[in-house]
Amino acid sequence: MSIEPLRMIVAGAGGMGRAWLRTLAADPRWTVAALVDTSAEALHAAGESFAVPVERRFASAAEALERAPADAILVATTPETHHAIIVPALERGMPVFSEKPLTATLPEAVAVLAAARRSRAPLMVGQGRRWLPHIVALREVLQGGLIGEPGYLTCQFRIPFRFGGWRDAMPEVLLEDMAIHHFDAIRFVTGRNGARVFAHSFRPAWSWFQGNACAGVELLLEGGLPVSYFGSWVARGPRSSWDGEVIVAGAEGALLLRDDESLWHYPGESETPRQLVVPPLEPVGLARGLDCFTRAVRGEAPPDPDGEDNIHSLAITSAAVASARSGLPVDVAAHLHEAGWRPI
Repeated sequence: MSIEPLRMIVAGAGGMGRAWLRTLAADPRWTVAALVDTSAEALHAAGESFAVPVERRFASAAEALERAPADAILVATTPETHHAIIVPALERGMPVFSEKPLTATLPEAVAVLAAARRSRAPLMVGQGRRWLPHIVALREVLQGGLIGEPGYLTCQFRIPFRFGGWRDAMPEVLLEDMAIHHFDAIRFVTGRNGARVFAHSFRPAWSWFQGNACAGVELLLEGGLPVSYFGSWVARGPRSSWDGEVIVAGAEGALLLRDDESLWHYPGESETPRQLVVPPLEPVGLARGLDCFTRAVRGEAPPDPDGEDNIHSLAITSAAVASARSGLPVDVAAHLHEAGWRPI
């Protein structure tokens, strides 16, 4: 028996919106119910490229929710718009798949989480590093005990990148737009949430961003695991990969992730590594995220990550921004509670 495709409202016709439209077009389980963007030019261009009829193109998500029958909504708009789109969708009982960050602020994320708890509709966040084979492999090897109890973790991210558009004006572009990927991946591979954050962000003289494009963060995870993080969107000299150069040192050796694909094991005190096999994932990347969301919408599996999980990644990012502004360390649990969050 054939199953009718699920209907997705896609809010956002920019770079990520178009990436998701390509992913949806390749998945026969979905069809585009509506396309939303406040820019008439972007809406027209994406609508034409992906054959979305004119009558299913809308200037606001509110209008699309009211007029376009749909089974779910994918939110790929700028972060400050997320709360106003996600909450009304959840209040209708509609499953939501949001690009990271879930919201622009932690209190807004708490409000979104409250709406999800009330509606019980699936809420999933697009933390795409979790859908990549090298990140999954690092998690499995680390939690499998190959290097014993981890003692510390370092992550170095160094890439010069020119976005153009709204990111150029973000006050904390490195911490809020990129570091949340790294913080979430660190939580994912270690299985630990943040406990305390001390951060310093800055803008080098040559930066083409208006805000702070570099940051150093000393992060303490639950269980006392220290993490040293440095990131730069305006790097000079040698560059890292997108997921950074990650080293996890433990009682029985160390693990090195580099080039966004290779994983190396240093046994004991040896300086000579052996390369570990990174098993393939199928599907991978955005297709894997969409597959997970599809199964959540159908009631076959929980969304991963859901809002209950992802708020802990946003909390680290928010605490890092607060620390950078105050010059003081921030307790992550207290920061969450101040924003109104309470565990279930």
